[in-house]
Amino acid sequence: MDPKELAFAIASRRFFQGAQWLSRLPGQQVKLSRRWGRIASPYVADRAQLELSYVQAFGATPQVAKELTDQWLASHGLFATSIFSYKHMNPEWVQQHVKTDKPEVMQSLQAHGGLVLSYHSHHHNTLGIVLGQSGVSTWGVAATEKASPMAPYTGRFMRIINGESEAKFGGGKYLFTDEPRNLLRGLKHAFSCQHAVVSICDNPAPASDEAPVYFRGKQLHVGAGVVAMALEQGVPITLALLCSNLQGGYELRLKEIPNANSVHEVLQTYFDFLEEIVLQTPWAWQGFHWYSGLPQSTINPSSNHTAPSSHSEV
Repeated sequence: MDPKELAFAIASRRFFQGAQWLSRLPGQQVKLSRRWGRIASPYVADRAQLELSYVQAFGATPQVAKELTDQWLASHGLFATSIFSYKHMNPEWVQQHVKTDKPEVMQSLQAHGGLVLSYHSHHHNTLGIVLGQSGVSTWGVAATEKASPMAPYTGRFMRIINGESEAKFGGGKYLFTDEPRNLLRGLKHAFSCQHAVVSICDNPAPASDEAPVYFRGKQLHVGAGVVAMALEQGVPITLALLCSNLQGGYELRLKEIPNANSVHEVLQTYFDFLEEIVLQTPWAWQGFHWYSGLPQSTINPSSNHTAPSSHSEV
């Protein structure tokens, strides 16, 4: 582990330790959690990188970029305290705290399952709970923490995140990417049972012969094995992003992709939907942490001067 990775691991442990303490305090927890994220998230060390992403993505002024970064960090703080309440998240909690923009798509997931393509939003593990507690038998594709160099520092908290979220999946479990046989077997089983499989594919991957996808004036390649399998199996594909409203609740954005013909079509629709969301809630995507390092689009330049919706500082 290099010095930067070690510093991140130590900061992450301190961050979750503090969040656990905050989670026990009565009252003002939302406000304190937001502040904890802004001052103690391990990503604070990368503030300049985040601010540059907002400048590049939206043509933000330095002051606006700072405010958007504060909101992004506040969302991380809210996630950190929320994991210590996972065991209390039940159907009533979902009804009280989660606003779903398209209930009819949730009903389709309950009936037919399929692939749920989500995004890194800080709250992506919580999405599995929301689906499971909404009557959707849910599985999640994830990287294991066992082989991570972070494990000695944050393993206890990762086990809370994975273990206590999985307990709320409504019948499914995590399928880990470092266990390919179990992953393939689990995907086939879940799809055949009309369960939902949540997978995330917004991480940049090495360049390949496949066409890149485009997002806010950048281009990238992403892994798409689960998407290819879903198309082969003929299962429904739904896009879903759960993000904090920064006030103690959540917004669940859903979109169905009917009659998709190719992996690339699915992936471009996936990033187009993300663009719609971040224009309204610019803190919703965790990927702004790596966005500034992506290559500029040479084919499909985005309107980078389209500004996100304005939100007051929280």
